[in-house]
Amino acid sequence: MLVSGRVSRAIALAVAFLMLVALVVIAEINQRGQQQINRVISLSQQRQVLLVELLSELSDAEAGQRGFLLTDDGKYLQPYQSARDQVEPTLDQLTDLFRENDRLLVSIEQRDLVRHLRVLIGAKLGELAASLALHRSQGTEQALALVRTDLGSRTMGEIRDDASRLRNMEHDAISVALARAARLQLVSRALMAAVVVLNIVLLILAAALLARQARRRAELTVRLAAENEELERRVRRRTAELSALSSHLQQLSEKEKAALARELHDELGGLLIAAKMDVCWLQKRLPNASPDIQSRWARVIKALEDGVDFKRRIVENLRPTLLDNIGLLPALRWITQETCTRAGLHYTEIYPEHEPRLVDDAAIMAFRLVQESLVNIVKHARATRVHVEVAIEAAELMILIEDNGSGIDSACREAVGSHGLATMRHRVRSFGGTLEIESPPQGGTRVRARIPLAVIVQDPNPHAIQPAANDY
Repeated sequence: MLVSGRVSRAIALAVAFLMLVALVVIAEINQRGQQQINRVISLSQQRQVLLVELLSELSDAEAGQRGFLLTDDGKYLQPYQSARDQVEPTLDQLTDLFRENDRLLVSIEQRDLVRHLRVLIGAKLGELAASLALHRSQGTEQALALVRTDLGSRTMGEIRDDASRLRNMEHDAISVALARAARLQLVSRALMAAVVVLNIVLLILAAALLARQARRRAELTVRLAAENEELERRVRRRTAELSALSSHLQQLSEKEKAALARELHDELGGLLIAAKMDVCWLQKRLPNASPDIQSRWARVIKALEDGVDFKRRIVENLRPTLLDNIGLLPALRWITQETCTRAGLHYTEIYPEHEPRLVDDAAIMAFRLVQESLVNIVKHARATRVHVEVAIEAAELMILIEDNGSGIDSACREAVGSHGLATMRHRVRSFGGTLEIESPPQGGTRVRARIPLAVIVQDPNPHAIQPAANDY
């Protein structure tokens, strides 16, 4: 489809370029033809003007010669001399125009007429000069006798005939040039009309091409929208599957932790207590005043007590017994006190007066949220104060953990490698809640979770809650 569109655009551009070249060629041909025609007309007009001037100069020379012969007055010689002096240059100009116009296809007949006209004019000028010379040598009567012969009039008639034929030929040349100009104009108009028609066709084709491309784009848009919708459905389905799998894995992990905690409490705890009781019984039944032996008894009993405490901490971290036996709030108090005391943090707590009855999964979710937040504070925040708050706000359970540490970079909050934060978000979202992680302007980090009560409480109508504060 893309290749076809590119080929169509290339063809359209090629046709447009050819149209432009055609317009330039047409304009150039028209201009050159018009220039040639104008040149022909201009030269023809110049030749006709020179013919008229030449005949006029010959007539003036003849009139001056005859006036001098008839009146024997020397003033007539001046017009004769002036006209005779102008005839030769005028004739040369006329000959040059015909010679220059050879490139414009002057006929052989015209060139022959010009040569014959030059011979006749030479003969006429010779005849005029001969009559004046005869006047000076033999007198007026002899000169007039020569003038009365038909030699001069016949020569002048031939000159006028040749000039008339040349003028007629020039008129014909102008007519031919004008006809050629008309034909050239007609051809130019026809070519322009063809270009206009081609332009209209090209516009129609371009419109059709644009319409086809628009249809293709619309079809492609619809297809892409359908593919995107299908992809979004797949993503939502995969996300739901991954979310369900993650929730299942978390529940399975909690079950395994609970089972391990029970095993450690029942088996390991029983063994350690039994061992401690036996050691105490032996210490009483085998008294020995040796300080070294007494110190060894004390060390054994202390190791057993530390083992019992270590077992208790492991069990509580895996599955706090307070959460199962007493409830969420005592478990949160214990984990906050245990973590902050070991880390040397000052902490404050605010809990509701009446604890909502949460389902087991929601209770462990809230406990793990506080536990993970406290662990992150101890590991990364470099804080000195911690605030833990649980409250009922409208129809939501709000859990807030806040510290005065170094804060958390905004880029790290959504980083792919932040598995702890991702786990916290998933725990909250699995119950339809939201988790906000902020760095306030005054510093530190604020973790606030909001979970709908309708999803997590066993009793849909919990007691009204009044907050109470405890400082340690």
